[in-house]
Amino acid sequence: MIRFLPAILATLALTACEAPFGRRAGTEADVKFVGVGVHPDEVGPPPEPYGGVVEYDHVDFAGAGLPLGLMGLSGSDAVGPNLLSFEPPYSAVFGFSYIFDTKLSAASTLAQVGAAPPAAEGTCYTSYSPSGPIGSFTTADVGDYMEFSTGGTIGIDEEAEGIRFSRTPADYPANAADTFVYYIGVEAYTPQPRTHLVPSSDAPDDPAAMVPSVYRQANYPFGENLTFRFPGGHTRPDQNVSSIPLPNSAAGDAEIPMPDALGPVRISWSGPRYNANAEVVSDSGIQDRCFEFVDTRADGELTLDDCRELADPPGDAQTFDSFPGQVFTGPWDTDDGVTFEWDPNGQGDQIALSVRFMAPVDLDASDYQVLTVGEGATERSPQACEEDEAEPKPLYASEAQLPSGLRGDPQSQMAIVSCLLENNGSFTLTRDHLADALDFVEAEPDGAGGVVFFFSRGTQTPVPVPAAKDAFGQRQVIDSILVTTRSVRIGRFHWEE
Repeated sequence: MIRFLPAILATLALTACEAPFGRRAGTEADVKFVGVGVHPDEVGPPPEPYGGVVEYDHVDFAGAGLPLGLMGLSGSDAVGPNLLSFEPPYSAVFGFSYIFDTKLSAASTLAQVGAAPPAAEGTCYTSYSPSGPIGSFTTADVGDYMEFSTGGTIGIDEEAEGIRFSRTPADYPANAADTFVYYIGVEAYTPQPRTHLVPSSDAPDDPAAMVPSVYRQANYPFGENLTFRFPGGHTRPDQNVSSIPLPNSAAGDAEIPMPDALGPVRISWSGPRYNANAEVVSDSGIQDRCFEFVDTRADGELTLDDCRELADPPGDAQTFDSFPGQVFTGPWDTDDGVTFEWDPNGQGDQIALSVRFMAPVDLDASDYQVLTVGEGATERSPQACEEDEAEPKPLYASEAQLPSGLRGDPQSQMAIVSCLLENNGSFTLTRDHLADALDFVEAEPDGAGGVVFFFSRGTQTPVPVPAAKDAFGQRQVIDSILVTTRSVRIGRFHWEE
C-alpha cells in the first residue's frame, strides 16, 4: 500500500478585537486566512506543481525490527541476517514513480520513504495521520520501464550501473478503464557488479573455457551523474489510459546528480540504553552508538571516525533472534535529547530527519487474520495471491508470535515529524521537536505501537518531459517532473506502548 504526505498542515485560528473608529466589531471564528498566523517552525514544504514524481533511494536498515513495509511495501518480517539476498549493511535500492497527465499542485510534498522535509533549514513540521491524493489524479504510461543509468541500457550493457523500474501493470486488461499506472523497482543493494560463468562463444561445449558474465549490475552509484530515461508509450485509442507517446529525451537531456553515501553517523544521548527485547542494557550516563545495524564496540566514548567502518557482527550468530539490530533511546527517555553527528562533506544538499509514530499492530487486520485448522493449529488466512498454495503461510495469532522486534504496524503513519537540518554536522532532536506528535498519539485510544526514524542525504532535480496524452486523447503540457535521490538510513527508537 502506498501512502503520501499532505502539503502543509497548520492550525486554524482568528482572534477578534474591538473595532476602533466606529467600524463593525469582529466576532470570533474558527478560521483564518491562508498564510496568516502560522508559526514558522510548523510550516511544511511549499506546494510546487509538477507533472510527476520519481524517487530513487538507497535504504539502509540500521536497527532492529525494520521491515520492508516501512517503504510502503507489504511484509512485516524484519530486514536482517535471516532475510535472503541481504548482507551487511542490510540495504535495499528502491525506486518508485507516478507520472501524471496534468500538473499536480503539491507534487513536491509527496515522499514514499520517510517524509518530505520543510523548505527552511533548521525547521520541523508535524503531520497527523496523513492521507494521500490517491484518486485525485490520473497517471500516465511512459513505456514499459524507466531507468537510471551511468550509460547504456540496464540489463543489456554490462558496463551500465543503475536501476530499471518496471511498469505496473505490465500487461493491460481487456477493459483498461480506471487502470492506475505506476513504476517500481526494488533490489538488494549491489555495490559492485555480480558475475557468473557462462559458456564461451568460442568453445560453447568446453566447461573449462567458460567466461564471466554480469548478471546483476551495481544499482546505486553514489556521487555520480546518471541519465534518466523512459521510452514513451502510446495506449490504444479504445483504452482510456493516459500516456506520454515520446521518450523523455525529446524534451531535453535528463542528467541526475546522485548523492554521496550518507557515511558515518554517530548517535549519542544521556540516559538508559535498550536492546531489541526492550531490556535495559545500560541504566544511565552518556551513551555513544554508531548508527548501523549492530554495534559490537565496547561501551565508552566513540567519535565519528570510529563509525567510518562497520562493526564486526557476532561470528556465531546466524539468525535474527540471536543477531538483533540496535534500538536507540528516544528523546522522551533522555535528559536533553538525542544528538546526531555526521560528516557534512559530500554531494547532496538536503539533510533530513523524520520521526514516524506508528499504531499498534492490529491482529484483526487482513495482514494478520488467522484461520484455525484443527485443534490448536492456527494459520494466517491465505491472501488472494496465495489461494492456489497447498499450505497457507504460518500465522501471527498473538503479539508473542509477531516477527521478532516488530513494534508498531509498518504501514501506519499516525504522526510524522519532519525536519530539514543545517548541514553543519550536528543536530539534537529534543522532546520539544516531538511535543505535538507525542500529545497526539497520547490522546489516541490505543496510543502508539512503535517509533522509527529516517535520516537522509539527498538531491532534488526538475526534469523536463514531453506533453502527455490524457485519457480523452487531449494534449496536456505537464512541464517538469521532480526526481528525488536519497541515501536513507532507518533506525528504531525504544517505545513503551
